[in-house]
Order: sequence, then structure tokens, then C-alpha cells
Amino acid sequence: MAYKPLTGLYNENEKYLFLGNGINQLSKGFSWSDLLNNIRKSARITSEIGSKTYPLFFEELSFTLDTKKPVEANIRELKKLIADNAIKLTPNPAHFALLENNYYKHYLTTNYDYCIELAADPDCMPLTHNDRRTSKFSLYRYNEVNGHHIWHIHGECDNGRKSNPADSILIGFEHYADYLDKIHRLIKSDTGKGLAEQILEARYNWVHKFFTHDIDIVGFGMDFNELHLWFILNLRGRLIRKGAEIRNTIQWIIPEINAEKQMDKIELLKALGVKIMILKSASYPSFYEKFIGTLS
Repeated sequence: MAYKPLTGLYNENEKYLFLGNGINQLSKGFSWSDLLNNIRKSARITSEIGSKTYPLFFEELSFTLDTKKPVEANIRELKKLIADNAIKLTPNPAHFALLENNYYKHYLTTNYDYCIELAADPDCMPLTHNDRRTSKFSLYRYNEVNGHHIWHIHGECDNGRKSNPADSILIGFEHYADYLDKIHRLIKSDTGKGLAEQILEARYNWVHKFFTHDIDIVGFGMDFNELHLWFILNLRGRLIRKGAEIRNTIQWIIPEINAEKQMDKIELLKALGVKIMILKSASYPSFYEKFIGTLS
């Protein structure tokens, strides 16, 4: 069967930045361990993360919070606590420098907060979401601020639904599993269609950007728990090996001070066709300064 080529779908003029939580650590941000510990303490739960993965620890919290309530009710309460913490975050100088540089047209982020939006326009709140139909899964919902599309691929503090504004926050194991299933359907057809056909026929979404746009990944640890992202990169690598003319570049950019600890991920990403950029820097603030300085 002859499939439509992917080459014509490549858009070299709209570059994406995939921004993780690392940038928030430059100011009064929080790590995921900090966040879950804060939630645990707020909910007066004694168990600790230990060696548990974040998604499964969240499930433990949802079972433990109130044993007389349905788990779903506890999840709703926990997500509200997370949103209440994340909404307090404000942009730091690195956010503003990135937006002022204007190298990237659009943004993907795993962060629930609105630091990118506020850096693009301090008066953007409250946001008007482009799609309120998908309140739980963040495949099609993005915020448009000053011409930038900002995709909160792990959900956001407020999905635009008054009844359950924090529902899209992706953190629990079951939510991850359901999300992976939906992503699978977007890029692997059960009816024999090629990826180009799927992209052309699909609603506007962030998943297909991994095959059509250049993406730089910064401040994101590529944790092996992020199965949906590894699935996308793995499929992309397989298609390239089969001869699919996928022209976009995906690049993971990390500081040299952290590179030795990341060798397992570096080796795996290289095998999948992801480029690696290691920037010499003595600290994380200097890493972001150097990274922004490379953009032109």
C-alpha cells in the first residue's frame, strides 16, 4: 500500500519549545517531589514518596485521603490542591527572556501553571481556551496569547470548566494510561491509514507536532515514567528507520553539569533519532542564559 508522504507536512517556519519544570526552579518554583509532599502534608497523609513513581504515589494519596469517599472524589480534591499551588507561580527573568527573544513560535509544556502566558502578556488572564470540549485530556486544548499557541500537554490549573477546572491535571497512573491510549489512536491507525493521512484528517493537536515541526526540549528530565512521550519518540524513530521522510528535528538540550547522570537517556534518545545538545554551564541559571544566547 502506498502512503502519502510526510515531507509536505514539515513546517520549518514554526519552531516549538518544549518547556519542563526546570525553568521554574530558577525562582520560587517547586519540584514534583515538593509538590506531592506539600499535598501530602495538606491532606494530613503520613505515607511518603520513597522510591515510588509519582503517578503511583498520587494513586496512593487518592486512596488514602478519605477512605469513606470514592477514589474519584479524592482525586478531584487532590487536583484542586495541586492547582491552588501551581496557580501561584509567576514568570521569572528566563521566561521573559525566552518570549522576548521570539525565536519560538509556539510552546509545549508539562507545567500546569501560566508562566509562559504571563510572560507573553502580563494582562492575559483570565484565559479563553480554544477548546473546552476536552476538559480531562489535553490533546486539543491550547491557549493563544500574542500569537503563541501554548499547549499544556499535562493539563493546566483551569481547563475552562467551572464544574471541575483542575480535571485536566495529568498526574495519576490511570490518567496516564488513558492518555497514552488516546495518543496511540492519533498516530497508529487500526484501519491501515498512513500517518500523513491521519495528520491531515485529525483535529489540530500537539501530538502530530513531533512529526511536522522542529522541537527543542529544555528543562525536562525525560523521566522514563513519561510513557506517552517515549511512545511518540519510539514510533517516530521506527518510521524513520523504515524510510519515512520525516524532516523535522527534535533536540534535547541539557546542562553539562547534569549530563553524566543522564547517559542512559542520552544513549536511548540518540538511538531513537533525537539530537542531543549539551551546554557548558556552571549552574542552572547560567545554563538558561547560555541557551537563550544560542537562539537566533
